[in-house]
Amino acid sequence: MKMIVSCGGTGGHITPALALADTVKCNEPRAEILFVGSERGMENTLVKDAGYAIEALRVEGISRRISLTNLRALYRAGKAVGQAKRLIQEFSPDIVIGTGGYACYPTLRAAALLGVPCAVHESNAVPGLAVRRLAAKVDRVWLNFEAAKDGLPQSASTLVVGNPLPIDSRRGGGALRLPSGCRRMVLSFGGSLGARELNRAVLDLMERERGLADVYHCHATGKREYDAFLAEFSARGLTKCPNLEVLPYINDMPRRMAAADVVISRAGAMSISEIAAASRAAVLIPSPNVTGDHQYKNAKMLADAGAAYLVTEDRLADGELTKAVLSLLASEEKRRALASAVGAFARPDANRLILQDIRKLAKK
Repeated sequence: MKMIVSCGGTGGHITPALALADTVKCNEPRAEILFVGSERGMENTLVKDAGYAIEALRVEGISRRISLTNLRALYRAGKAVGQAKRLIQEFSPDIVIGTGGYACYPTLRAAALLGVPCAVHESNAVPGLAVRRLAAKVDRVWLNFEAAKDGLPQSASTLVVGNPLPIDSRRGGGALRLPSGCRRMVLSFGGSLGARELNRAVLDLMERERGLADVYHCHATGKREYDAFLAEFSARGLTKCPNLEVLPYINDMPRRMAAADVVISRAGAMSISEIAAASRAAVLIPSPNVTGDHQYKNAKMLADAGAAYLVTEDRLADGELTKAVLSLLASEEKRRALASAVGAFARPDANRLILQDIRKLAKK
């Protein structure tokens, strides 16, 4: 099988793309897989690190605000369709798939125009712009949430499968050794690019954890926020604490997730899927800057089911994150209850279902 995978922008689009590629490669070792992304996206590093080839298109995202840069983005998207056509004709894939976001639109649009079987995956309850524009043109739209159908045209061929996860999400990819003396672990991250308000709240929490020598806390700041976070981390004297670790990005998320007692995260669909797959107690802080406020809806659904704690961003300054985490660290019973409840939301067969449909579509 020859397959093109298009993704880009943030980890929420790149992680499922890599998971699908790994699933195909694991089941069909002779498969040839080419990634297509954007010129400046972090996919260029992550995809290459995973051992796959990647080609870049000159595309950029569209702002939610009315802006002249949106005209440039639309112009580039149109030109990128032509570039994508040439890539597809040269590689001659059996199928082209994408995982949403602006970076995948030109490639999937080109595949549809050329009559190459193609599919797109939407992980959120509220479909993004690219998926909405592509839904009626591709052969299949894979969905994580049934509710996402409401945002798509009736002519779209949809299949609810869940979110594809790295194939070692449940195994954890090997045991993580905690620093000497640490018995409990807090894992926190605010997205692949960073979340400023969440990072500030985590700094306050880490100051409280300075005196908890048996608690190891690993925090991923996001690439954009790393330098500023590290400067404040150092100014507060936290670099002297061996139980506190700061990273720009976590490359071995399944391994660290499996070791965590408490997870602090945004409420994006991929993060929730990873938390559910690992059955971890979590504190969710939904981003208020997303389409349709879908992260709050995700977090509220879990909180109502007793499967996570919900802290809105406007409550971070009040110390609500620190209170929630310390409460969970102090009670194994609370952690077990949340972990058990969130585990019920896992879709362990997502990769298998998508692989089956990839093979079905490719035969066309």
